[in-house]
Amino acid sequence: MADKLFINQEEGLKRVANNEVLFKKLLGKFAASVKIDDFKVAVNEKNFAEAGEIVHAAKGIAGNLALNAFYDNSVILMDQLRGGGTPEQANVDLFISLYDETVAAIESYLA
Repeated sequence: MADKLFINQEEGLKRVANNEVLFKKLLGKFAASVKIDDFKVAVNEKNFAEAGEIVHAAKGIAGNLALNAFYDNSVILMDQLRGGGTPEQANVDLFISLYDETVAAIESYLA
């Protein structure tokens, strides 16, 4: 059973017509799909427009897979980055941390 904080298995399966093989395949691509290293570089270089694009893409992926905690943080961070705005460091740190925790939850779920 998946950790509902990170993976809402029931909702995620609904979004892929209860095709568990497809759901697992998509979850397996999550880590590579989210450009977390590019995000870190963009934030460090204060390129908040690029960071916003990365978060926007990550938010869509997380939403489609029902990765709740990561999605919720992405929404908040996206609002802060909209139009190249400066994000709060706490939300940047949380985005990175939740990415790591979500990847770990996915690895556990797929094991």
